[in-house]
Amino acid sequence: YFVGYLFGKLFPVGQLVKCPITVDWTNVQEADEAKSCYNPVRAILEKADEFVDLNALFDVQIIDIERSVGGDNSPVHMTLLKKKANSDNATTKNNDDSKAPLILYMHGGGFTVRGGKGALAAQIFGYLQQLGETDSANSFMDDAVWAMVDYRLAPEHQYPSATEDCLLALNHLVNDMNLGRGGIHIYGVSAGATLAMEVTLKSMDMNIDSFYVDEPKVPLPSKDGTTWSLDSGSLRRYSYSRMPPVDWLEWSLKAYTGMETNHEFESTLPYGMIATDVDITGGSIDAANWKRSFDESNATQLPRLFLVTANGDPLKDGGVYFKHIYEEVIKQVEAETPNSTERQPQIKYVETTSGHTGHYIFELPIFEDTMKEWYAEMKRAYSRKLNIGL
Repeated sequence: YFVGYLFGKLFPVGQLVKCPITVDWTNVQEADEAKSCYNPVRAILEKADEFVDLNALFDVQIIDIERSVGGDNSPVHMTLLKKKANSDNATTKNNDDSKAPLILYMHGGGFTVRGGKGALAAQIFGYLQQLGETDSANSFMDDAVWAMVDYRLAPEHQYPSATEDCLLALNHLVNDMNLGRGGIHIYGVSAGATLAMEVTLKSMDMNIDSFYVDEPKVPLPSKDGTTWSLDSGSLRRYSYSRMPPVDWLEWSLKAYTGMETNHEFESTLPYGMIATDVDITGGSIDAANWKRSFDESNATQLPRLFLVTANGDPLKDGGVYFKHIYEEVIKQVEAETPNSTERQPQIKYVETTSGHTGHYIFELPIFEDTMKEWYAEMKRAYSRKLNIGL
């Protein structure tokens, strides 16, 4: 409860529930009034990144990707991080980004805010670099590229805007910049983890090696499969935790799917019962879609899934639901090659105890152990794709 209290004070996303969702963005006055409600909260959250100087830790490159379709003239903003060159390693680095691992990172924030993405990237990518420095067998991480996507936010931009931006970013990195020959890995946290699921599903033809899904926001389908809601045992069980606030989780779901707010009707509903007719996972909680995407690609094996859920997290059951979906996908793929001696990559599932994203602070041994296994997976992918024995 104390952690949840601090979360509400330091990261006041709950204040956004007072803000409008359906806005006429062509009406300047109405748009400005809406943004004056969103922007103060977004500004507070983005201040978290001011405490981390990425330029002091990494070599940083900022790129903007122009959109060719969609009617939006704003570019997709992306930040690329690499190991910082210094006098000790400047002459020994390969300086061949194309042969190094590519890691595409999608931040969290309920699709409505961003903040702390730099701090989290510094922790994760920094630790992977440490593992590379202690790995005497190979320095394949020396030129690894960590790419952070500033995808468009709701309510200004509804589903599938964020997905489109992430897919555009990945396509640009792989096909235009020729990155990822040493392995392609997808990482997402919270709402970003939901994006990681869909981006991986829809990029199977790029031969994705792994995707790291950390506490995703997964609305579950109704019995007839026509609507999706956050209602689950974990949401009902942990709604008191305020980490993240359940009313904000529902507000952000409405914001991302363009739902009108009906205060009179919604006041009669228990938490989690607001349903949308938009599947914000883009079909990634349907095993048939994964099987079809795999069959239509030239991939020889499924991407390995690293999945994290947390006790105390209202979103936990959505992550567990996806685990069962991907287990079914693995089962179906293996059933078609019964005589193969090589099994499909198995799921690495981690259950933490410190609430939503709490393990980055309160359960560092779990974070480090999982990173070590993900690093080992990257190393295997690098060796396999470049035919290098490591």
